Amino acid sequence: MDGKLTKTFMQVCNEGSIRAVAIALGQEPSTISRRLTALETELGIQLLERRKKGVTPTEAGMLLLKHLRGQEAEFEALTAEFDALRGLQRGTVSLAVGEGFISDLMKNALPGFKAAFPGITFAMRSGSTETVMQDIQNDTAHLGFVFNAQPNRDCKILASTIQPLELLASPRSEWADHKTPVSINALAAMPAALLMPGTGIGAMVHKVETIYGVHMTAALRANSLASIRNFVREGLGVSVLPSFVVAREIADGTIVTLPLDVPEFARGEVALIARNGRRLPEAAMRLANHVMRSMQAFKTLA
Repeated sequence: MDGKLTKTFMQVCNEGSIRAVAIALGQEPSTISRRLTALETELGIQLLERRKKGVTPTEAGMLLLKHLRGQEAEFEALTAEFDALRGLQRGTVSLAVGEGFISDLMKNALPGFKAAFPGITFAMRSGSTETVMQDIQNDTAHLGFVFNAQPNRDCKILASTIQPLELLASPRSEWADHKTPVSINALAAMPAALLMPGTGIGAMVHKVETIYGVHMTAALRANSLASIRNFVREGLGVSVLPSFVVAREIADGTIVTLPLDVPEFARGEVALIARNGRRLPEAAMRLANHVMRSMQAFKTLA
């Protein structure tokens, strides 16, 4: 099989869209379609089912995808052995990261790791909990950082720590002086910036609303933590997030945290994950161990 055709096939399966792959490669969708047709012609069987909103692998396509991913994993295991022999002088670790982990990762984990292994580079994609888990299952990333992820047999947990959600407010706002711990009814009455569905935090908030029969006063719904941080810093309202997500703002005094009297929010969990059954390169394993020791997200709260 032509390597160029199979690589295109894997990209389309991962993205679920011919157009998305064409945009990423800077090519016309028709060029991508021709490659896929050529591969199907070569193998004499339909590999993809074209739908109105993207494509999905047929049964034959899933068999080919599994085979190609297995080949890729075997080659990666071989290069991992080479990496170890070279003393990690070069290599790339791919990461899928929930946005809330980025600042912690950049400040507390990567500088020390880069100092020890300057030849290692990183490929990083940020996204929702669902996106991160999908990247791990598709072998797009070696390591994933997630919050409040649902159990998945395809993903194994390398490290996890309880990180409760707390009330965030500007120290200049009226909410910073609220009696603590803050009850669910008091919280529901406050104007809040909330994450959209698809995130672990958003799912946890929705679950709490259902359990207590309340509706948060959503003054802002966003898929960006940067937007939520700015909303809180400017005193426009409050939010609920783990404290490690706003560690920098807490340190510089622009955001304060208040405890919540909501037991379900105390069960938030961060996790470092990898695909179950995948043999990680030496560099990825070294980084995983370093992350467990250095990131605030994985430190047990006193």
